[in-house]
Amino acid sequence: MPDPHAKPATSIMTDTPAKPDNPAWKITSIKEIGLAGDHYSVARVPGSSQLFVGGHVGKIHFVDLAAEKPTPVPWDAHVSFVSGLVVTAKFLVSAGSDHQMIWWNRESRERVRVAPHAKWVRHLSLSPDGQTLASVCDDMICRLWDVESGKLIRELAGHALRTPYDLVSKLYASAFSRDGQWLATVDQAGHALVWEVATGQKLADVHAPHFYTHDTNGHTYGGIRTVDFSLDGQSIAVGGNLAGDTSTITGSKSLIQFFEWKTGKQTADCQAGGDFFYERLKYHHEAKWLLGAGGAGNGPKLVLVDLANQSLLAEVKLPSPVFDIALTENSETCFTVGRGKICQWSITR
Repeated sequence: MPDPHAKPATSIMTDTPAKPDNPAWKITSIKEIGLAGDHYSVARVPGSSQLFVGGHVGKIHFVDLAAEKPTPVPWDAHVSFVSGLVVTAKFLVSAGSDHQMIWWNRESRERVRVAPHAKWVRHLSLSPDGQTLASVCDDMICRLWDVESGKLIRELAGHALRTPYDLVSKLYASAFSRDGQWLATVDQAGHALVWEVATGQKLADVHAPHFYTHDTNGHTYGGIRTVDFSLDGQSIAVGGNLAGDTSTITGSKSLIQFFEWKTGKQTADCQAGGDFFYERLKYHHEAKWLLGAGGAGNGPKLVLVDLANQSLLAEVKLPSPVFDIALTENSETCFTVGRGKICQWSITR
């Protein structure tokens, strides 16, 4: 097993200034509204600034940031953390630490159906065609659902239930490729599995050991918190924190790594950013950059990574930790949710 405390492959991401003939990218704060508590999930109604936001006390808030005075409107949805949200053509689907996944009527907020899980459902993702929903649960199983009927299509079981040190693991996130052919799922022990959606076949197990460590008191640290596919589907970006000395775990470096998933080859390593966990990664719709958002840890930021020149394009300090983001279709606007705030940002050059 690779040494989790060894240095990652040579880091190629640096704070390289923009070239004179390449105007600098800017991340600019547009709007900010307060919303007490921690908020772990956000889903945007396509083509709008309307958001559903999931919080730590089981509430979902609806807010339209295009309104003159945006006012979040809440309703009771789960018993505790609302950790996953997706908007479909007819429904809002939510998931939480109460082991429930719930379909809601988007307009009336009425509950349509409930799909119980065995443990915490940490994340939801929607296929590009809007027909298939993926839920990842701490029983280490990813489940695929038919969005319209709520029928379970299949279970994807392949992640280890326990870490290499025989501690309970967690399944953090998932992402579909842009053509909907593949799905990636990521766990606490630093594994990213890639599945064929149509058959449920496991195609790859990419191991990124630098995201995971443990201590002698039975605690695990780190994990891959987020994943996204490159536009051509041949590579994945995974994010979290460079796990190392457990006595200074909150001060360890933010980490993004890039892999060719079919071979498991690591192609790039990015520690530029700060001392926080990357909670969400999103590719620009034309692959001009990768957006990373920082949550737990010190000095969280929004970061743009240049995919062509392998450099840091832009960064901005966040007013508070961010736990989820929603990016518009043209990648020019980003909405962030986290501790005590909902924010809107423009990404321009």
